[in-house]
Amino acid sequence: MRHLLTILSGLGLASVSVTAQADTYPHQRLGLWTSTMTSSGRAMTVKSCVDAASEAQANVLSQSVRKNAMCQSLGVSHNPDGSWTSSTSCEFRKGVKSVTRTDVTGDFNSHVKFVIRSMPSNRVETTMDMTWIGACLPGQKGGDVILPDGRVMNTLVAGRDH
Repeated sequence: MRHLLTILSGLGLASVSVTAQADTYPHQRLGLWTSTMTSSGRAMTVKSCVDAASEAQANVLSQSVRKNAMCQSLGVSHNPDGSWTSSTSCEFRKGVKSVTRTDVTGDFNSHVKFVIRSMPSNRVETTMDMTWIGACLPGQKGGDVILPDGRVMNTLVAGRDH
């Protein structure tokens, strides 16, 4: 479960990079999304229910991550082709910094792809491919994530499985 939370946090940090721009960041379409995250040659696919509250919470999370001094946004750019690029520096251990660049392409209404690279090597560390499926399933709440094994975890209530 800890590894999964790390991956989901990474997903949040990828979103943090994009949502760090004041009021010009893109809004994710509400409903059910399927997301495949690939890191270190391993892929994991989850389905996530996004409602207005869970999208707003992601923005609040991005603000708290920026305030905790572990991570700093080094800049966010909305490129002429419609894509987004951001760089973030995090210090998880004293004196050891990790700089990442996130490139985001696609349409936040239907399909978005995140490519997260380590800098300065520019080596791809993680990719995330997200596709909108439709309305959330009956009984789902915003923040519900259906894990590969069928369990449901709500990202708004950390550590709580259904």
